[in-house]
Amino acid sequence: MKWWSAGSTLVTKTGWRNWGVCSCFVLILVNVGCDRPADSNDREQELAYLRVLMPTELLPHAHVEVPGLENIAILGEGVEQHLGLRLYPGQKQRNRGNRAEVSLDWPYQEGDTVRYEWRFRVPEDFKSDAPQNRWWIIGQWHDQPDLNRGETWENFPSRSPPILVGIGEMDGRTAIAIEYGPTQADKQGPIFIERGQWHQLAFVIHWSQQVDGTADVYLDDMARPIHSYSGPNMHNGFQHYLKIGMYRDPAIATDCWIHVANLKVEAVSKPDPQSAPPTAAK
Repeated sequence: MKWWSAGSTLVTKTGWRNWGVCSCFVLILVNVGCDRPADSNDREQELAYLRVLMPTELLPHAHVEVPGLENIAILGEGVEQHLGLRLYPGQKQRNRGNRAEVSLDWPYQEGDTVRYEWRFRVPEDFKSDAPQNRWWIIGQWHDQPDLNRGETWENFPSRSPPILVGIGEMDGRTAIAIEYGPTQADKQGPIFIERGQWHQLAFVIHWSQQVDGTADVYLDDMARPIHSYSGPNMHNGFQHYLKIGMYRDPAIATDCWIHVANLKVEAVSKPDPQSAPPTAAK
């Protein structure tokens, strides 16, 4: 069987294909600020979608990244309302990639600990990319320029997300996997999920470029993590933004939806200004 590994080649281990995180991900970098609608009417339409997904206090930091209205829908009734995001063959690209995502640029400082939580559902008719299992992301955190340090998108390097959630199929079962760290060296999966069933993901991340960075990941059972990571999780010292939905290899030619709901973010702790900074990893 095939399994993921850093790089773009296949490795023979005990799992899925490596959906490679080097050359494929250089296209993911987008300026969230430049993705804002051109006028207030567009923003109101965008907010109508976002209100279904998140509380009011997150709206100023959130945007929709879809190429057209056929890639997004408000589904369900009343308290069961949720957002549907769709990818299909031949669709236009958005920000140079095949994506249908919601981005959240929630502000924090390096050294903060932040909890991110959302629900997602993979429909029963979801068409996976098995047996190839090329890269297909349903959640990621990405770096961006620190304008206070004179960084801009024009001179900002292209880098892979230091934390991501991918989706694939193994032995006929749908599963997710998580990669952690600036080089995605720490991997966990397959973590099997059920189609047609809501699942809840939570990440409690202590953001750091140093060895004290951590992430605890929870799935459904919020009492204990399914996996804990440690080590650097930032490419630079500026806040990394969250994206949920779908972003995948452009060669994948299936028509698929994913459902998302109840996105929440909260600060768990802030750094002690009197504490000494940790030593950088060698």
